[in-house]
Amino acid sequence: MKNGPAIPDLERLIEAWTYEELNAFYCCVRSSEKAQPPDSRDSLIVATKEQIFWAYNSRTIAETKRVAAQALESGYDVLPDFVKNRAPRPAPVGLPHEYSKSLTYEFLLRETCGKLDIKDYHCEEVARLEVYLFETIIAKMLVAMDAQQRHEFLTRKVQLDIMAAEFHSAGWAGPVTTLAALAAAQASGFGVYVGATTALGLASHAIGVTLPFAVYAGMTSTIAFLIGPVGFLATTGWLTHVFTSPEWARITRGILHIIAMRAKYEYSHRALITAGTL
Repeated sequence: MKNGPAIPDLERLIEAWTYEELNAFYCCVRSSEKAQPPDSRDSLIVATKEQIFWAYNSRTIAETKRVAAQALESGYDVLPDFVKNRAPRPAPVGLPHEYSKSLTYEFLLRETCGKLDIKDYHCEEVARLEVYLFETIIAKMLVAMDAQQRHEFLTRKVQLDIMAAEFHSAGWAGPVTTLAALAAAQASGFGVYVGATTALGLASHAIGVTLPFAVYAGMTSTIAFLIGPVGFLATTGWLTHVFTSPEWARITRGILHIIAMRAKYEYSHRALITAGTL
């Protein structure tokens, strides 16, 4: 779709992603589990932008505005010439996305943080907001668990060999507990990657959506763990939406996936920094 919505900074971010990672992103933001990702990379990028654009904007409102513009244009054509000479011709009718708000990754990140009541979301630096977002989701999910679920989640062993290979500065390999992995969550690079991926699994599970394991083949071998444990589906209320409002569940999953990919591709060669110095 050549004339589809443009999200410039998102387009720049996804240039380096593998097809599997793009596929995973599509599955995060798609409107229905029945929506299948396109086969080609170019089509997948276009379809993904469409999905996240309409997750925030309302197709109903956009189409209503477009129909109104069509009616205005049609009405102008039947006006007498003396009226046309005094009134300018209405702007040509555009595509539906032209009647909606333009988006950027930074805008969506800040809006998502605002939705979760993260302080200073409108002015805090992007890198810090990315950390605050996944920490907030992890914290909400941990609070929603009972003591047994929390203990299981924090002490279960997870294999980090594949993920650690992407971040040489982490110095980790082999199995560690979730708690050990999350200990690095305020650092850059590996910690952000683990934290964002963990939060993605938690958010996806909390709203009743299990992302297909296959689409994470290029990202992490531990997604089966990250999507568990079961038992905190009752917390879905904090990611609700109304018909014409942004679908924050889809947007949040998409933003978390972007954070994980930014950590993987932009921070992978940066030495880990201490907590509080982001």
